[in-house]
Amino acid sequence: MKNAFILFKQGFIKFSALLIIVFATSNIEAQEKNTDNIKIMESYGSFGVGHVFLDLIDIDRKEMATKNPNDLREIPIQVWYPIAKGTQGKKSNYRPRVEAFRADWGDQSVDYIKQVQTSVIEHAKISSDKAFGVFLFSHGWGARSSSHTTFLSNLASKGYIVVGINHAYMGKVVLSNMQFTEPDDSQFKNQEEANKYYADDVIFVINHLKQLNRNDPNGLFTNAVKLNNIIAGGHSSGFPAVSGAAVIDHRIKGLISFDSGVPKVVRRNGLEVPLLLFRAEKDSYTDLFFRGINVHPKGTIYNVDFFRVHRADFYDLVISDTTHSSIYDGYIFAETEEERVLSLRNHKIVLNWTSEFLTVVFDGTPSQLLENKKDEPFTKLRVINAFKNNP
Repeated sequence: MKNAFILFKQGFIKFSALLIIVFATSNIEAQEKNTDNIKIMESYGSFGVGHVFLDLIDIDRKEMATKNPNDLREIPIQVWYPIAKGTQGKKSNYRPRVEAFRADWGDQSVDYIKQVQTSVIEHAKISSDKAFGVFLFSHGWGARSSSHTTFLSNLASKGYIVVGINHAYMGKVVLSNMQFTEPDDSQFKNQEEANKYYADDVIFVINHLKQLNRNDPNGLFTNAVKLNNIIAGGHSSGFPAVSGAAVIDHRIKGLISFDSGVPKVVRRNGLEVPLLLFRAEKDSYTDLFFRGINVHPKGTIYNVDFFRVHRADFYDLVISDTTHSSIYDGYIFAETEEERVLSLRNHKIVLNWTSEFLTVVFDGTPSQLLENKKDEPFTKLRVINAFKNNP
């Protein structure tokens, strides 16, 4: 098992290294363009978007990646949330704490990122219309929640509290001491132990949201969080964290996988919540197999053994011309206009389907889109209903 774990981890390390190379190259090329108008895709929901960055510390868990026995587990989070349209205030930075990466990424990359503009307002008052449902997001290996600002901030404009969980040592995450962590799973015996550790991050964040809803010392989220309406999603290595948490914590009512399979704990115990899989059309890290050889060269799969224990509906969605990294803010670093337009198109499609899924799960509203009764350009949906004989 240890060898399999190492090979699996090495695959993600190589993929992360490739992303860094592409990112750096794109950034250098972009320096030659007009950098006065680099903006995150405008939110098109009915709300404006506020943002806060919080440094959470789990006093009940030690940080396993360091040699200091006194180090506690730090879990920085970004929260995007609905505010009144037209709210004025200080605009949020696209990548908080990006200066911490200057020595690692270089001056050109950091200076370019600092020029990216957002329409998100820092520490704005949350909309008082109602309490809002929650979407939790776990990034993949070598990333951080701000790598997905387009998706996460836009989803908040639809009327959700969106929490990006930064998993230190799974990603390149800046801690409260302004130092970033290098991705490293060598402190774990195997992948299952690592997944459980990151799943505990997710559960800790849910518990912290409960505390904020009861009494937020900053006055933002008191009585604003619908704790019975939580959906969690994850990209790549992040999805085993949120799906593993869903096995343990039944406050999670639905799951979204961004091109990732499920961990062993899910295969053993099954899930009782609906799952939407955004599966990349090109170079995907997962697949569905019902017959034949049930292996995948890059990641884990959804096969008949999984569906035997999955006790809810499953939506397998493929968007044309998507890759494993399409959920990133690719258009910000695109080298060609064609790449920029495609990235924006895919973001809009992902947001549309995500919003539809959240509405179905939270409100129980029927959806022609998710029932495969409505054609949507550039998408192919396969619905696998829960097996009737599942326990």
